[in-house]
Amino acid sequence: MVVVVVGSSMIGDNPLAASQLDQVLSDGPAWIGVVAAVALAIGLRSGSQGGPLALERAEVRHVLLAPVDRTTALRAPAIRQLRFLAFVGIVAGAITGQIASHRFDGRALAWVSTGALAGLTLVALGAGIALLASGVGCPRWAATGLGVVLVGLAVADGLEVIAFSPTAPFGDLALWPLEWSSLGIVLPVVGLGVVAFGVALLGRTSLEDAERRSRLVGQLRFAATLQDLRTVLVLRRQLAMELPRGRPWVSLPVRGNRRAPVFIRGLRGLLRWPAARLARLVLLALTAGLALRGAWAGTSPLVLLAGLALFVAGLDTTEALAQEVDHPSRRDGSPLDAGTIHLRHVPIGLLGQALVAAVAMTVAAMPGGGQMPADIAVLAAVPLALGAVAGALVSVLSGPASTGGSWSLAPPEAQGMRLAFRSAWPPTLAILGTLPVLLARWASERGDPGEPAVVSSGLAIAALFAVVCGWVRVRDDIGAFFQQQMEPGRAEG
Repeated sequence: MVVVVVGSSMIGDNPLAASQLDQVLSDGPAWIGVVAAVALAIGLRSGSQGGPLALERAEVRHVLLAPVDRTTALRAPAIRQLRFLAFVGIVAGAITGQIASHRFDGRALAWVSTGALAGLTLVALGAGIALLASGVGCPRWAATGLGVVLVGLAVADGLEVIAFSPTAPFGDLALWPLEWSSLGIVLPVVGLGVVAFGVALLGRTSLEDAERRSRLVGQLRFAATLQDLRTVLVLRRQLAMELPRGRPWVSLPVRGNRRAPVFIRGLRGLLRWPAARLARLVLLALTAGLALRGAWAGTSPLVLLAGLALFVAGLDTTEALAQEVDHPSRRDGSPLDAGTIHLRHVPIGLLGQALVAAVAMTVAAMPGGGQMPADIAVLAAVPLALGAVAGALVSVLSGPASTGGSWSLAPPEAQGMRLAFRSAWPPTLAILGTLPVLLARWASERGDPGEPAVVSSGLAIAALFAVVCGWVRVRDDIGAFFQQQMEPGRAEG
């Protein structure tokens, strides 16, 4: 927390003017309410799939099958999980409040306290509705439909299509330091009530869903411990029961597939994405667009949020390459070397990420407070996509962290630095792709045109992307070279 306080004080973002504060009070509650709507939608989806509890396998097979009241058996693990989630929500909300205080009136204690309460409210709403949906056995289609309705109402309220949405009081709560509103009390009370009802219905938890979640979550935790991000993503999709469509959204003609078989195969996979993955990409694009909009308005740290959202989207858009790495038998039977095949997967990843960047920049350039100029948005969309794809390529091809090979001879300190670098470098590449927006804003604040700053920094991002593509092409050759150099030493040993 000390690092956050000191770091946020060094950002130097200017406080909002009086007219900007009035606009925040007018439009802010509706748009902040979208966050609560998304939390409720995620909770509904999790509860319809047997969540949010993730029990140990022994608890499912022995405790839940024992002649003990199931509500009593599940109450302790449920409270432990809620306690942990509450701690995370309070800390995240407090950090957000500390950063917000530099953009508003500077009353750090009020903003930190309100942010902590808002974070706790989000956790109560999301986890509580998940417990409730799991207890009543809510079908997946109903949970998805209700979540879409809640998010749609919140967005419609933000666009002033409707006058009020059910989650708008959360925005009133988050803006308490600017203006007190009794409506802000509504959602914290609702959250506590939903949690209480969800805990009361723990006894209705499905044993089959609990068994399935315990197996997958156990594997997911092990993969996360090994920093195997690819396996984490695959297991998360299995946990969400996310399967490709039986029929593509659009059928491609069979003729002409021989000219670019790798690209066509990737495109066919893209056209079979389930609706849940498309919705997730749209949500990530909206998050990145709103974050970049806030960064253009003056809140510089939001580029970190935008970069992380685009990095996660990049992991989805490079799914064809990830599948190639996961199933290398066909690749190894090809007359082409692995590096060449991997490189031919890059265009389909760029295509998917370009669509995500286009949605994000469309949101950033929409009329309203913090609107980004259209020409800046169009120019910055290119480095935005390049940075995200570069980070995804490095993450997918690096695979899980390993201390074997030549690194087995390195001291523990060097191995620790290597593991930290491997974890931080891919998302850093995606964050670098958002920097042209900041450079253009700083140039505009000095009275200079922002387009040259975007173009010059975009060229640097493009050069970095070219370096990453070169690494994709020769990484196997480099690994084979080092392996060959180590063979004589192993033979002598």
